[in-house]
Amino acid sequence: MDIYIKSFNRAYLLHRTIASIYHFLDGFSDKIIVLDDGTPQRYLDKIQQLFPDVIIKKSPNFEKKSNHILLETVPEKVIPADFWRNEILKVSANFILLEDDMWFKEHINYTDFVSEVCNMKVDMIKFMWLKNEKLRSKNIVQSKKYFDIIEPKVLTTNGFLFTSIFKTNQLKVSSIVSKFKSKKDELLKYYHLYIVAGGVFSQKYYEKVWCNSANIVDELLQIREVLKHIKSFKFAHTKTEIIKATYKFTASTIDKEHFATSLDVFKLNKILNEAWVNGKEYDILDFENDISSKWIEECCTNTDVDFNDWKNWYEQFKASYESMGCVIE
Repeated sequence: MDIYIKSFNRAYLLHRTIASIYHFLDGFSDKIIVLDDGTPQRYLDKIQQLFPDVIIKKSPNFEKKSNHILLETVPEKVIPADFWRNEILKVSANFILLEDDMWFKEHINYTDFVSEVCNMKVDMIKFMWLKNEKLRSKNIVQSKKYFDIIEPKVLTTNGFLFTSIFKTNQLKVSSIVSKFKSKKDELLKYYHLYIVAGGVFSQKYYEKVWCNSANIVDELLQIREVLKHIKSFKFAHTKTEIIKATYKFTASTIDKEHFATSLDVFKLNKILNEAWVNGKEYDILDFENDISSKWIEECCTNTDVDFNDWKNWYEQFKASYESMGCVIE
């Protein structure tokens, strides 16, 4: 069961993601494949030196985006969803998909875990829910050593009604539902059966969910695709949260344009990548804690990125998750 990592211009984070795999997945001997969308080659070279067995594959827009980053101009906002899907569907029938801001935090026997996944024929296993119990189902139908198989209970499994309630308000269905239910709470339940990354997927599940991606990530559209095939999928979540993620960084401003901030995320990531590649690292092997804000502040000192701009951005980003009931460090 291979591991894919989606990566873009945050090699300083990718280092910890890969290190955590080797540290916590006891008996792991499968492939680690980085799907990179434009990280400058200088940083990828260091990743390859640190982890010679890791395979790095580059998106069709890699050169163009990488050149923009090197020239300190903003790359075109193209999400490589087709590239992710096409690469992922080439290898193992089941796979783990991570993003470069995620890392493992608990030991598991990888051989036993893979055997359990294959024997139970699970299509999606969620690894993380940010201590928000609304993001994992309590309707457990079977309990295994590493995960619980669930049957998510959602407001509707009808794709048309789902879209009407949560996206279009066609026939004023959304307005009617709002009188009786919390739409936010009801929508969170659909994330019992869908995640972008941070878990196990079957090829069958991933191919169906991302069939209409067209180089965008439209989560509501993808949930609707899950609903089309819900009877043929088996869902689960791990007993405990076995990965963590940092929310102190972003690879781009896509879907975050509404934050009123002057932070230049590309300049910040260049500063942090340069600090990392030159040996001024945070504690990579501290898998228990998030990267300290002090390290970010030290890296920003005497640069044209104002640490307070980052702090303002982070507080807004953090608050957007906390408003849903998630716990962010």
